[in-house]
Amino acid sequence: MIAINSRAKLSRSRLRCSAVAGAFLLALPGQAFAQTGPASRTPEGRCAAFLGRSFEGAVVTQATLVSATGTSPEYCRIHGEMPRDLEFEIHMPTQWNHRTIFMGGGGFDGAIADASFHAAHFGPHDAGNYATIATNHGHGGGNQFDGSFALDVQMLKDYAYLAVPRVLASAKMILRERYGATFQTAKLVYEGCSNGGRQGLVQAQRYPDLFDGVIARAPANDYTSIFLTFYKNALQMARPGALLSPAKVELIGAATMAKCDALDGLKDGIIGRPEACTFDPKELACAGAEGASCLTPAQVESARAMYAPATFANGRYTLPGFPVGGESPRSWLLTTGQYVNPLMDGYARYMVAQDPNSDPLKLDMAKYTARIDQLRLMLDAVDPDLSAFRAHGGKLLLWAGLSDWIISANHTTDYYKSVVAKSGGQSAADDFVEYYTAPGVQHCAGGTGADLVDLVTPMFDWLEKGVRPSASPIIARRFEAPVGGAEPISRPLCRYPNYPKYTGGNPSRADSFVCTPS
Repeated sequence: MIAINSRAKLSRSRLRCSAVAGAFLLALPGQAFAQTGPASRTPEGRCAAFLGRSFEGAVVTQATLVSATGTSPEYCRIHGEMPRDLEFEIHMPTQWNHRTIFMGGGGFDGAIADASFHAAHFGPHDAGNYATIATNHGHGGGNQFDGSFALDVQMLKDYAYLAVPRVLASAKMILRERYGATFQTAKLVYEGCSNGGRQGLVQAQRYPDLFDGVIARAPANDYTSIFLTFYKNALQMARPGALLSPAKVELIGAATMAKCDALDGLKDGIIGRPEACTFDPKELACAGAEGASCLTPAQVESARAMYAPATFANGRYTLPGFPVGGESPRSWLLTTGQYVNPLMDGYARYMVAQDPNSDPLKLDMAKYTARIDQLRLMLDAVDPDLSAFRAHGGKLLLWAGLSDWIISANHTTDYYKSVVAKSGGQSAADDFVEYYTAPGVQHCAGGTGADLVDLVTPMFDWLEKGVRPSASPIIARRFEAPVGGAEPISRPLCRYPNYPKYTGGNPSRADSFVCTPS
């Protein structure tokens, strides 16, 4: 299979080379194509002039001027390709706001992030006037749950840490040519969620001079621990009698909501203070025979395993567990009546065992510690020493959904605390890093909480004006429209360790809540 894929890639590469060969005869790599007519001064002419040229090892295979719509202004869309399967896009608005965003990916990547989707789900900033950069992180296929690319060493390195700096070198060259001297003084911000958040922290830790600001939402930076947690949960659910049915997960979710919803001052279906909740699944233990409204001893242990911190391989790896709240068959990956986690499957087969035919549930991961340690060096981004990033003037915003059952908010909290300690204490850390939590929000978005929030504008204001994000209220809103025309909820986004406490008034409005120390 590997040989077939290689031949397919070679054939595709030959086709691409043929398509741009003529352009290479007209322009040397990185040099401006000499157009002299009036067309070269039009937006369409300036865009077309990039086609077929080489920039820091990347070939521009598409250059299209996209007309303005009701939601997006006119922009030049550049598509570039690099060996082996690294691809990227740059969107360059004709009317640029002098701000550029590098958009992160997610899962195992394999596709280029869509700028309009990114703006719609990560906040209502003026996306159309931003220049944006995005990449597939070194492999194609379009399936973010397919980990088979990891059998290729170069593709794994691109995914782990190389893709962003490789693409950025080419992208900067293109942007400098398009916008001239103004690009030299403009700020460049990275924003991503999940694996995109991990990629952002990789840049801050390993390439501290690349970005002026990094926004890391629900970052998978503790990659090894996250994937070993998936593995631990899969083994637990596979034990005899231990599987939790969708109905039993809903029972647990209802119990945590009944016990802990009001701890923030309001029963609204959002647990705002999960750290104050003392729920124990044993409270739902069956007194006798199993019933619909209770848990067997094996099911109690499965539920406890979801929340409790743990260690793996005789303490070699630590797994922090999950906060209470947001339990559902979907969030616990149990909608089908069995534990299904394609990310865990891909990690075990293709990264750890390096065998497509392996069965993850039959692997003894504790015997693969040498390989896991090798992967950890490539993939994890948990170094708390951000002194070089800070010296560069870099700013960091961290964000986590408190009902995220893919990447526990505890990972982000632990990392933030380690950065504060390494930086010399809270006052020193406040100069360059702030951390926000979103009650009731699941992985990157979704859940019952206010999941739509613009962090890009506060970040650029911090970089350009010296105004910290926490200096003014940040308001988050619910992306999903309420049923029956009810008012959409909004909440203040509170800086850790604060939570939004209800103080009276309309429970759907942010001004009815005050960020309060937990």
